[in-house]
Amino acid sequence: MLKEFIGDELIKALERAKEGICAVEFRDVVIVHHNDADGICAGTILYKSFSALGMKPKMYCIEKVHPAIIEKIHAREDSLIVYTDLGGLAGDIIRDMDAGRNLVLILDHHPSKEVRGEKILVIDSELFGVSGDVFISASTLTYLFCRYITDSEIEGCASLAVIGSVGDYHDRSGGILGYDRYALEQAIDAGEAKIKIDDSRERYFLNKFNEFADVVADYLTTLGSVGYYEGGYKLGFNAALHGFSDEVIKRANELKRLKDEKFKRKIEELKNGGIRKEKHVQWFHVGRDFMPMGVKVIGLFCHGIKDMSFIDEDKFVAGFQDFIPELPDLGRIDWEGVKVSFRAPAPLERKVLSGEVPGLDITLPRATERVGGTADASHRIAAASLIDKGREEELIREWEAIMEELSST
Repeated sequence: MLKEFIGDELIKALERAKEGICAVEFRDVVIVHHNDADGICAGTILYKSFSALGMKPKMYCIEKVHPAIIEKIHAREDSLIVYTDLGGLAGDIIRDMDAGRNLVLILDHHPSKEVRGEKILVIDSELFGVSGDVFISASTLTYLFCRYITDSEIEGCASLAVIGSVGDYHDRSGGILGYDRYALEQAIDAGEAKIKIDDSRERYFLNKFNEFADVVADYLTTLGSVGYYEGGYKLGFNAALHGFSDEVIKRANELKRLKDEKFKRKIEELKNGGIRKEKHVQWFHVGRDFMPMGVKVIGLFCHGIKDMSFIDEDKFVAGFQDFIPELPDLGRIDWEGVKVSFRAPAPLERKVLSGEVPGLDITLPRATERVGGTADASHRIAAASLIDKGREEELIREWEAIMEELSST
């Protein structure tokens, strides 16, 4: 039934991955995952699946892919290194920096590119014509991969895929669709989930967590992003594995209050002239004002303000945040930079999705490349990248130029 559902091209990719994994003995397995709900759930699914195969994976949670970070992770040999919810657009960088020392697998749902190499394989839904914006989350793709390599349904993985899909707002049309829907149906059949209707929208009640998927996803993203530098993603990972304790819920709520307070202050600053406006984008820089939160929160902030009354609905929103080079579990990296996140206000979002306006999956990676930065995990209506500190205005100029180029063709 699984093979019938997911299609020939994806089956071929999954089979290549399975053959590669089975053909080699590994010193260890390393899982690299993003720090939002989708990334934490995808990482947990991998952990549960490889554990079921008798392996003990080492976990790394990162916010973005960058050569300095890749260098730290790949300072090993004869390992299986699996990226999930990131890496699809940076596969060539990962391949070159690994230099064949390890077997690398990338499971991603963001716009990607094919990468050639004997010891790297990219399985990305976008390469098979399936939108990672709408129909498949990283958690769902990882769930399908793990179902295939283990030849079994591992308890709780389908409901984790549902959490990841909701965490990436794939239910914004009223309910999750496509491959995400398949994972939901598996969770329902396994007695893990129920569909409830709330004001004409679906919500998914998860028995293990005794809570709705959107609430669980919010907890996980808060722990992983707001609490990133204190290791909050580990609390999220343990909660995804075992359920939430009262202490973890309390900490998530404390972090949420911290985020709300910092966001409120920054919104007031932006209302009072803190936004610079160009032809196609309105942008700002928070520096280190969001510390000790991770750089994932600049995307959350842009998402939260994009439809507020003081925002121009016909311009993209872009925010910069300083990247702190001291990473949990990895230590200090030799790079000083910033993260930029772009979002589209709702009216502009509709134009992007209809093809009237160029998508961020095209424009931001191109602009980032022109200023020597690293782009990854870019959707059409939401994208982010890393650039060297001091090149923020240059990035905006290049992005504006690309918008002009594409809009005139």
